[in-house]
Amino acid sequence: MKRLIFSVLFIITLGSASGQASFNDSLAQSRNQITQKAMLTLGAWATANIAGGFIVASQTHGEAKYAWRMNAYWNFINLGLAGMGYLNARKAMIKKFGLTDNLTAQQSIEKLYVFNLGLDLVYITGGFYLRERGNSQTKDKSRDQFKGYGTSIAIQGGFLLLMDGVMIMLHHKNTARLNNRVRRLELNAGPSGLGVVYHF
Repeated sequence: MKRLIFSVLFIITLGSASGQASFNDSLAQSRNQITQKAMLTLGAWATANIAGGFIVASQTHGEAKYAWRMNAYWNFINLGLAGMGYLNARKAMIKKFGLTDNLTAQQSIEKLYVFNLGLDLVYITGGFYLRERGNSQTKDKSRDQFKGYGTSIAIQGGFLLLMDGVMIMLHHKNTARLNNRVRRLELNAGPSGLGVVYHF
């Protein structure tokens, strides 16, 4: 009888572990696919801004020239970040994640994007500040530089704010799935040892 009970418990445990592994793999895969798509989007935005920025800057004058030039300069950084982010997400695709690994990864990525949102607001504010500084400049070149650079930085910050907001929403769906799974797990301690109960 004890062997029968042990066999049944062993089969249930194996099934539960298999389901848990499948869930963890799918969650990690979803998180890394979201990141890869985001980095491809950022890379495309950066490439378009670099190419367009230099071309249009060479054909315009005044404030517009400096705005387009800053678009190009700014996006060299975006392109580098996009490349590193994409490669890191590709590497993470082959890594195995357990439940606690996924919890840590989800919390980290959401915190990262919340931090980025704060930076985006700083960029936008800084852009408007530069534009305002331009109004106080007596030389045309200085005024055009301040206003052009300010316009560019505010626009770039606005794009990043939108992108980071979408990323938080997408990643938060995975976090909600994970939290729902964690709530279903219950750890029990008894005279015969520890046990985990999964509530369907």
